[in-house]
Amino acid sequence: MSAAPTNPCVSIRVMASRRQVRQATIQFLYARSASPDDQGGDDFWALVNDQASITFDRARVKVLAHFQQGREAVVQKLQKALVDHAAAILALGSRGKVSRELKAMAAAEFLWAERCGNLLRLTRANTGGWRRDLEKLLPEIDQLRATRATLAENLSEFPALPLAQFSDLFTKLDTYDQRARFVRFPEKYPDQRDLDHLHRLQGEMAGLAEEARELAEKVEADYEELDTTIDAASANFDLKRLARVDLAILRLATWEILKRPDLDAAVSITEAVDLARSFSGEESAAFVNGVLDHIAKA
Repeated sequence: MSAAPTNPCVSIRVMASRRQVRQATIQFLYARSASPDDQGGDDFWALVNDQASITFDRARVKVLAHFQQGREAVVQKLQKALVDHAAAILALGSRGKVSRELKAMAAAEFLWAERCGNLLRLTRANTGGWRRDLEKLLPEIDQLRATRATLAENLSEFPALPLAQFSDLFTKLDTYDQRARFVRFPEKYPDQRDLDHLHRLQGEMAGLAEEARELAEKVEADYEELDTTIDAASANFDLKRLARVDLAILRLATWEILKRPDLDAAVSITEAVDLARSFSGEESAAFVNGVLDHIAKA
């Protein structure tokens, strides 16, 4: 099986709650029974960690807003410089091509800074779509930076003072871009203390995936024994007719009853019934309760 997603920023695995681990394990067992070749990739664990992922993205927006404070002011200075030196820029040749490209670049910079500021307001208002906006906004930094780099080369014929002014503004925007990259890829910057909260949240998600995968592997290794035990306690109910998620719940709880004598069987049964109720409804919860009670008393 492929390795669980890990976070190089976290040297100590962050422990998830027992219920979180059991719920994730059931989802993993269900997914693998439905599609045996599914190894539980990043998309799967993103779904399992959905609520944690939302919390993580909210934190990313806050850090991004903090890192980008002052960017709009730099963009405004850039726009002013374009006005102040419009004649010199137009004289660069190429029939005004450089001038048009500079104006387009400044407009793109302004729009990005504006969208970044709006993003924080959208998350506070819990307006739908903000996560999609975040995922679109962060990659655009690379294009902005590439555009500035190209324009910097074209400004080589600029008079010394204006060139120094534009170079200074470009450098400041480069710094803001790098901070945005911190937020886009926090795992690549383990030493950035301003990212500690993001590192911790990533560690929690990675820890849950690792624990759930480890538990699922133990349960899968004993499927034959578990299914025999469940079948005997099911009053001749055909397990093939059982919903896969209910079977996953029964397998996990039965494994705990048989293989973990240190755990209270009553607790395992109660948690399994709660999960069956959550995943499938009252009828499944009653069925799971009856089967596991029979197994525990055998």
